[in-house]
Amino acid sequence: MKNPKFGRKVFKILTGVIVGSAIGSILGLTLAPKKGSETRKFLKDKSMDVFLRSKRALKENEKIGFFKKWLIKWLTKDK
Repeated sequence: MKNPKFGRKVFKILTGVIVGSAIGSILGLTLAPKKGSETRKFLKDKSMDVFLRSKRALKENEKIGFFKKWLIKWLTKDK
Protein backbone atom coordinates (compact mmCIF):
# COMPACT_ATOMS: atom_id res chain seq x y z
CA MET A 1 0.00 0.00 0.00
CA LYS A 2 1.42 3.37 -0.99
CA ASN A 3 1.53 6.27 1.42
CA PRO A 4 1.11 9.66 -0.35
CA LYS A 5 2.26 11.50 2.79
CA PHE A 6 5.66 9.80 2.53
CA GLY A 7 6.20 11.20 -0.96
CA ARG A 8 5.31 14.70 0.20
CA LYS A 9 7.69 14.41 3.16
CA VAL A 10 10.54 13.30 0.91
CA PHE A 11 9.80 16.11 -1.53
CA LYS A 12 9.84 18.65 1.34
CA ILE A 13 13.13 17.27 2.63
CA LEU A 14 14.74 17.43 -0.82
CA THR A 15 13.44 20.97 -1.29
CA GLY A 16 14.89 21.95 2.09
CA VAL A 17 18.26 20.47 1.21
CA ILE A 18 18.37 22.32 -2.11
CA VAL A 19 17.29 25.65 -0.59
CA GLY A 20 19.70 25.22 2.32
CA SER A 21 22.55 24.49 -0.06
CA ALA A 22 21.74 27.58 -2.10
CA ILE A 23 21.63 29.79 1.00
CA GLY A 24 24.89 28.30 2.27
CA SER A 25 26.57 28.89 -1.07
CA ILE A 26 25.42 32.50 -1.19
CA LEU A 27 26.61 33.14 2.35
CA GLY A 28 29.94 31.48 1.59
CA LEU A 29 30.42 33.64 -1.47
CA THR A 30 29.48 36.86 0.28
CA LEU A 31 31.81 36.13 3.19
CA ALA A 32 34.70 35.08 0.94
CA PRO A 33 37.93 37.07 1.08
CA LYS A 34 37.42 38.48 -2.43
CA LYS A 35 36.96 42.10 -3.25
CA GLY A 36 33.29 43.12 -2.91
CA SER A 37 32.92 44.26 -6.50
CA GLU A 38 34.32 40.95 -7.79
CA THR A 39 31.91 38.97 -5.63
CA ARG A 40 28.91 41.07 -6.70
CA LYS A 41 29.82 40.63 -10.39
CA PHE A 42 30.22 36.89 -9.88
CA LEU A 43 26.85 36.63 -8.12
CA LYS A 44 25.16 38.71 -10.81
CA ASP A 45 26.58 36.54 -13.60
CA LYS A 46 25.68 33.28 -11.84
CA SER A 47 22.16 34.41 -10.97
CA MET A 48 21.56 35.41 -14.59
CA ASP A 49 22.83 31.98 -15.66
CA VAL A 50 20.44 30.25 -13.23
CA PHE A 51 17.58 32.45 -14.44
CA LEU A 52 18.23 31.59 -18.09
CA ARG A 53 18.54 27.88 -17.32
CA SER A 54 15.27 27.95 -15.36
CA LYS A 55 13.54 29.78 -18.18
CA ARG A 56 14.79 27.17 -20.65
CA ALA A 57 13.70 24.33 -18.35
CA LEU A 58 10.20 25.76 -18.01
CA LYS A 59 9.88 25.75 -21.79
CA GLU A 60 10.66 22.02 -21.68
CA ASN A 61 7.96 21.40 -19.06
CA GLU A 62 7.17 17.87 -20.22
CA LYS A 63 10.65 16.69 -19.32
CA ILE A 64 10.48 18.23 -15.85
CA GLY A 65 7.01 16.79 -15.22
CA PHE A 66 8.13 13.33 -16.29
CA PHE A 67 11.23 13.46 -14.07
CA LYS A 68 9.24 14.70 -11.07
CA LYS A 69 6.64 11.93 -11.49
CA TRP A 70 9.37 9.32 -11.91
CA LEU A 71 11.27 10.56 -8.85
CA ILE A 72 8.18 10.56 -6.63
CA LYS A 73 7.17 7.12 -7.91
CA TRP A 74 10.69 5.78 -7.28
CA LEU A 75 10.90 7.29 -3.79
CA THR A 76 7.49 6.01 -2.73
CA LYS A 77 7.67 2.48 -4.11
CA ASP A 78 7.28 -0.39 -1.67
CA LYS A 79 10.51 -1.99 -0.59
